[in-house]
Amino acid sequence: MNFQLLMNMAFYGLGLASLVGIWVGLGLDIQRSRERFKLNRQMKLATYNQTWIKNPLVKHYHFLLNACFKKYQLSMLSRIIVMQATLFIFTTLMLFVLIQEFLFAIAAAAVLIIVVPVGILYMIHKQRQFVLQSELTEASIMLLQQYQKNHYHMIFALKSVSEEMSGWPQVVYAQLFARMHDDDEMKELAAENFAFQVGYVRGKNLASIILRACKDGTQVMVALQDLIEDLTEFNKRIRNAETEASEAASIGYSALPLLIVLHVFNEWKLMPGEAFYYQFQTAQGLKSFIIAFIFSLVGIALAIIVKKPKKM
Repeated sequence: MNFQLLMNMAFYGLGLASLVGIWVGLGLDIQRSRERFKLNRQMKLATYNQTWIKNPLVKHYHFLLNACFKKYQLSMLSRIIVMQATLFIFTTLMLFVLIQEFLFAIAAAAVLIIVVPVGILYMIHKQRQFVLQSELTEASIMLLQQYQKNHYHMIFALKSVSEEMSGWPQVVYAQLFARMHDDDEMKELAAENFAFQVGYVRGKNLASIILRACKDGTQVMVALQDLIEDLTEFNKRIRNAETEASEAASIGYSALPLLIVLHVFNEWKLMPGEAFYYQFQTAQGLKSFIIAFIFSLVGIALAIIVKKPKKM
């Protein structure tokens, strides 16, 4: 049955190639058609970006991508989603051909193409968020000083802060500064994005203060002072409550190495010459390996996430 399916796919590919040959033979302008198709596609993707960003899940995904990639822009969102959906469909079909279980193929493809990449992005985000949170008090003090120095113009204060910082925090504050020149809708989106990157508690408070100053022209010196006092008190409390999660997290790293060791031991001692064949060349064996592999990745992900204490 698998061979027949592969043959059908080959025939479909041959048919598509024949259609292209006929198109060329009739003298149709492929270059012009490609340019027209590319332009229509860009217009559709731009429309998708403006429509999809209103969905809370898509907006959250946009924030996550922006928190992980320096050169990411909103215009790339729909392209990434379409590409991921295409890979999901292709992986589902391939797993169905190998295992012959449609529901399992969908679930495994969803984990491999959606959950695992999003999980990796989330881990990168949490590590960078830890850096942003550790410098939030210093950045807020610097912002207050520059705000007073620049005669209560928040945009100029943001510019000064972004120039004085370094590393990923500089990228985040520079992005916020750049978006504060856009219309009100983009300013609000940028403030939400900043709050997501720093942390939704005190990061949201700072984002709200900056947004009010840039969007409405509100004088926010007192609000910044109150935020700095709150951050200072919170940092004192967090130093007295250090977590030991990093020791427990080391257990999660052992899942994947143990999986490999157990498979090698099974082939070497328990079922010589048969374990690998069953595990990787039968539907049930391959399905059990995929499940174990997914749970191993989950263990590693949780270990990375809880490795450092959450400070905000």
